[in-house]
Amino acid sequence: MTNRIMLRAHADENTIQFRTVSAHMKSPQRFYVTYDELDRLQRDGCIITNDIHSFARLWLDKRRDRITFEFTWLTGRGFDRVEGVEQTIHLRWSAFRAFLETCRQPDGLKDFKAISLDVSRRPRLVFDGNQANLRAAIGNAQVRHKLGKALMTNFDWPDADEIHLYNDFTPYSFFFREFRGEKSCLCGGLILHGQEDMSKAYYGIHT
Repeated sequence: MTNRIMLRAHADENTIQFRTVSAHMKSPQRFYVTYDELDRLQRDGCIITNDIHSFARLWLDKRRDRITFEFTWLTGRGFDRVEGVEQTIHLRWSAFRAFLETCRQPDGLKDFKAISLDVSRRPRLVFDGNQANLRAAIGNAQVRHKLGKALMTNFDWPDADEIHLYNDFTPYSFFFREFRGEKSCLCGGLILHGQEDMSKAYYGIHT
C-alpha cells in the first residue's frame, strides 16, 4: 500500500523530471527520465533506470490501466555509508499517457501531478463446480468460522482478479486457481488440517 504519495512530473526538452511528496518525506532529488526511455517503456512494458545515486523501475499493466513507479532514493553519507528509502506509486496509465502525448508539443502541458492509487483490493472469490465441501463446511459451525477466517486472511493478492475454488478430495477442503484476466496463474490447495480434533483444526495453503 502506498500511503498517499503524490507524484509530480515536469517536462522539459529532453526529459521528464519526477519528484514525490508524502506525509513523511519529500524525495531528496528530482529523478530524470529521458523520452527515449519512456518510449521504450511503452514498447517493452518495463524499464529500469538510474539518476545519480537513485534508481527507478517503471512498468505498465495496460489491462488494469496502471503504471507503477518503484523509486529507490539513495543518498551518500561519506565514503562508506549510503542511506535510502523505497517508494512504490501506482497511477492511472490513461491519465499519465495523456500527459506524455502532449508534453513534447510546444504548447503542451508541462506539469503533471497525481496521488497514488490504493491497490490494496482483494480478488473476487468464486466457488465453481460441485460445492459439496462448501455446503459441508457451512453446515458445521466450527468449520464455518475457520473457513471464513481463512478466506479473509489468505488470498490478499492485489494482482489477482479472481480466485476460483473447487472441491478437494479432503473433506472441507478446496483446490484453488488464481486468475489474472483470462490467464490462469498460481494454483494449490486450501486444506483443513487436524480434523481428528475439530477444535484445533486449521486451514493451510499449499502451492
